[in-house]
Amino acid sequence: MKVYTDLGSVPAQKKKTAVTIGVFDGVHIGHRKLLESAIKCAQAIGGKSVVVTFAGHPEKHLKKDTDIKLIKSTTARVKRIKSHGIDMLLLLDFGRVSDMTAGEFIKEVLVKKLNAGCISEGGDFRFGRGGEGGMALLKKYGRQMGFHVHEVPTVKIGGRRVSSTYIRRALKKGDIKKVEKMLGRQYSITGRVEHGRRVGFDFPTANLSLDYEDIPARGVWAVKVIHSSGVYTGAANIGFAPTLKNEKKQLLEVYIFDFKGDIYGDEIKVVFLERLRGEKKFSSKEALVRRVEQDIKYIRKKYGASGTAEK
Repeated sequence: MKVYTDLGSVPAQKKKTAVTIGVFDGVHIGHRKLLESAIKCAQAIGGKSVVVTFAGHPEKHLKKDTDIKLIKSTTARVKRIKSHGIDMLLLLDFGRVSDMTAGEFIKEVLVKKLNAGCISEGGDFRFGRGGEGGMALLKKYGRQMGFHVHEVPTVKIGGRRVSSTYIRRALKKGDIKKVEKMLGRQYSITGRVEHGRRVGFDFPTANLSLDYEDIPARGVWAVKVIHSSGVYTGAANIGFAPTLKNEKKQLLEVYIFDFKGDIYGDEIKVVFLERLRGEKKFSSKEALVRRVEQDIKYIRKKYGASGTAEK
């Protein structure tokens, strides 16, 4: 997949392309329908499938006081889109195109730059300055300028539309099963193991350096850990470690069962299976150790010492 970060670097497209536009935060099952539609259309017209997306979240540009966070980093999002077989991705700075009218965006980006032959979007798609454009306008221009607009049906779970906002709420609540259903895969975080503060504790943990904006609810989790040496069961804590460390920045600490070796600097993937409890400040180190031992016993009994997980 070719990735371009500004309009000027995109080469002229001699053949018609199939385009889909959006933030694609999390690349959930609804997003996958858009990607599949673009790929199918590209095959039909003999051209490339193209995703137009944005670095960061557009709401941060439109609403200065927003606290919205991305489910995954931009790097992870691009990697996930690539895995679905898209030919080309245009990663734009939203500020560079936010003042374009809907008509200008269609003419300058979709037609002139990308030579769009078909465009796949959901019924609630909005674009152009102030979100002035929608599907009706896109279809009108399509008739005038020679591209087809495919309206992709909304994907629902339990009668509710799958959305990145809904996934963020489920993550905050620790409802990982709901997150899995909407993503269509297990939720995981990948990072490099870094040195911690080396506070004395009975359970050595791998601390991850993260570039994820939005992470699951604080507390203790049952996890699978994927390392180059294999797949392991583990217990993870997300939070500030108030009993022993009282960190100022949230940490993801993972105790990997039955693992020995130095993995500092290595990349691991942590797959979240179940949230056991919220983070708590215990009265003593001994009380904390007793509870952690209970957590580990529960995880071992339910999930075993090793197994398989999504790679």
